[in-house]
Amino acid sequence: HSATLTTSIADRVDGLMASLGFSLEDVVVEGRMRTNKEHILHTLALKRGMPLLSISLPEAKEKLEHLSWIKAVRVERRLPDTLFIRISEKEPVAIWQNQNKTYLVDYDGELLETQEAHKYKELLLVTGHQAPKYIGQLLTLLEKFPKLKGRFTAATHLRSTRWDIKLDGQLDIKLPEKETESALEYLLALENHRHLTDQKIMTIDMRLPGQLILRLTPEASQKKNNMGKDA
Repeated sequence: HSATLTTSIADRVDGLMASLGFSLEDVVVEGRMRTNKEHILHTLALKRGMPLLSISLPEAKEKLEHLSWIKAVRVERRLPDTLFIRISEKEPVAIWQNQNKTYLVDYDGELLETQEAHKYKELLLVTGHQAPKYIGQLLTLLEKFPKLKGRFTAATHLRSTRWDIKLDGQLDIKLPEKETESALEYLLALENHRHLTDQKIMTIDMRLPGQLILRLTPEASQKKNNMGKDA
């Protein structure tokens, strides 16, 4: 009986507010770049003419925070007839390929829904089962080497802090699990003095402390062998 009475009173209040003009006529969404507005309206089940005060702001906020692209959200009533929604969206920082599927990933490793991953070709392509979990650490490291960062086109996560990265889409760099920053400093020095991508090198293995193992392209390797035979 108490619940029924409470519902009845709430309905009367809603009706009174609507009669005074406090009904939903407009929804203003700011900060939206990739989130579909119709998806927002559908998620909140908003309809024009519904009592503005019947909309639970905490509940609306919680529902919107579950949408893929939304990082943070603020919901306000703006009397007499407007619901204001301010959203902050997640920013994709890499493309993750896993089991023949492609996802966008933000800095915190959250997956972002999209049917248009091809529009983000400038982002680093990463593979590896746990790559999203460690992508933030990798990008923080690469930020320290701006001359190289833009030339890293792909990265494969192997374990913990162990990555293989690809330079200019053709040179594979096997980084060590420890002292990774020192390895990248050495790589930068090599590139500045030797222009690695011009040296017919296919792989640089930096995993062993104090050692640098180079693997030539098949063409360069064959040429070297032929020169050895001629000698």
